[in-house]
Amino acid sequence: MTYLTWRRELVRYAIDQMLAAIDPDRGPFGDGGVLFNKMMKNLRQSLSAQEILAAADDILTAQRGFYQGRSCEVAQALKVCLSMPAEKQGLERRLVLDRERVEQNVFGHDANLLLVWNGQRNSPIEELSAAGLSERFPCQGSEARWNTSEFVALLEARGLQCRRTRVAQEIVAEDPATAPSGGTVVLVFPTDPGTRPWVATVAVALHGEELPESEPPTFDGYQAMRVVVGPTRTSA
Repeated sequence: MTYLTWRRELVRYAIDQMLAAIDPDRGPFGDGGVLFNKMMKNLRQSLSAQEILAAADDILTAQRGFYQGRSCEVAQALKVCLSMPAEKQGLERRLVLDRERVEQNVFGHDANLLLVWNGQRNSPIEELSAAGLSERFPCQGSEARWNTSEFVALLEARGLQCRRTRVAQEIVAEDPATAPSGGTVVLVFPTDPGTRPWVATVAVALHGEELPESEPPTFDGYQAMRVVVGPTRTSA
């Protein structure tokens, strides 16, 4: 057994242990990522992130197909999570746990209601009015972590997603067989107080009444839209 194979077998064993303990229909994040995160924590005690990534690549390559079998599904999830910033991983989990609040924000069509997540506290995603947000996180002053132009960019992004959702719902009303998505944005304040906030665009699937319940909110193509040029260090 080679050095690389030993790491691959360790990762595969962890994946198999996790899959044996969860509902096969819910996927690796079906419980909000609790078991997945536990598996990741255990692996990080034995392997570095680079070694886990190499083992995940080895598992995917050995299957001769990137999505054949649930072990490959989790191996791919490992690759995605290890390549994402810590705040983005945390936001992924919060999107699942706070799904109802996110969907209400999407379909409420009120561009004045904004979602915000404070990664520093790892608290639930909150919905605040524009006035409430500027009061809680001021754009001016010595302790400000963002500025007025970024606040305006957030409002514009939220308005754009409201229009996108309205159009998507009109499309579904005309043709229920289609599958467009609605959207919203989440303002993220990172754990590092010296880092500027950033905005993630979030997609929520729309379905007709005769189709299954919508999927949990996800990042729109795993892309995060940065407000202005964030996240960057605040100037002294």
